Amino acid sequence: MALAAGASAGLPFLGGEEQSRIPIIDTHIHLFDTNRPEGVPWPTKQDGILYQPALPDRYRRIAQPLGIVGAIVVEASPWLEDNQWVLNLGVRDKIILGTVGNLEPGKPRFRQQLARFQRNTLFRGIRYGNLWDRDLSRQVSNPAFVADLRFLAQAGLVLDTANPNPALLAALVRLTDQVPNLRVVIDHLPQLTPPQEAAARKVYEAHLQELG
Repeated sequence: MALAAGASAGLPFLGGEEQSRIPIIDTHIHLFDTNRPEGVPWPTKQDGILYQPALPDRYRRIAQPLGIVGAIVVEASPWLEDNQWVLNLGVRDKIILGTVGNLEPGKPRFRQQLARFQRNTLFRGIRYGNLWDRDLSRQVSNPAFVADLRFLAQAGLVLDTANPNPALLAALVRLTDQVPNLRVVIDHLPQLTPPQEAAARKVYEAHLQELG
């Protein structure tokens, strides 16, 4: 997915030659280094296509010929210090314009960890959804979890969800009812298979409409 950066600056979308001069920001990439001594939690060695270093120089060679000038890195690891690893890359390479990290709301040290990473202005939010054996649907009933997401929203940071299904969308409706000012990104939404049964499909479409 790509977003024309000019739109966020209040510039109109233009056609033809003028449009080609609008810089493009890639809003969702993953970076990892399979050559690190500690390895990576994802991808696995069994993935013959993805299991190779994915670092800014390689990304630049692919992206810049397409007119892409910068990217937002979305977490690909549940390891706490990999938040810092991505931020360190961003300090060294200006093609990284921001990162969505990995922290767990509802855990005792969440706010301390958030304060640490948000000192770097590249840190723009956290990702929480159907990955790393987590369950947003269950956590929406956890007062500590919801309170931490209120704290996230007050900090002006975003919640990025992962691998959506109808249950995740229903949970997001419940969550945003409780935290109305929380900005949410629903990533990989085109991969969701809508329910086929008529009543479930109606509920699913209502949730999409409400979230919209």
